[in-house]
Amino acid sequence: MTDPHAALRGLLTGRLRGHERRLGRFAESDWLRYADLLAGALLVAVRRRFVAGQDRAPVIRFVASARERYDATGRDVDPVLAEALVWAALGERPPVPHDAAAIVARTVLLLGLLEDDGLTDRELDEILVAAAGAADDSAHDADRRPAGARAESDGR
Repeated sequence: MTDPHAALRGLLTGRLRGHERRLGRFAESDWLRYADLLAGALLVAVRRRFVAGQDRAPVIRFVASARERYDATGRDVDPVLAEALVWAALGERPPVPHDAAAIVARTVLLLGLLEDDGLTDRELDEILVAAAGAADDSAHDADRRPAGARAESDGR
């Protein structure tokens, strides 16, 4: 298991000291991989819970619930950004870049989705494997696109 993968698993299983220790040792490439894995895990978790084209109210309620549980200050996660991340995972909005605000929002949303699902260790491992696959697919798609080119979904 790579350090970014182990760090994300540590976060999702509540092993926060190990998670923070791993983050502290990250090189730039590890941070990029971690951000990709986090985005992949959110994509998988969102698609387990929501479907494209559905009513917006359940997404709004979920974002509010996740912010209430994990955003202690009430200012760390922008609800508009959080909702955009969910809709992007469903393919209804353009992808959101990996900036600090998006990483915090992805973390809060992922924790909320996985807590709500009450996953077993095996199910969590399945999500992490699927997240790695989604991250790899996303990286390969970006590699094939010329610099500055937009993905088809970006034009929506």
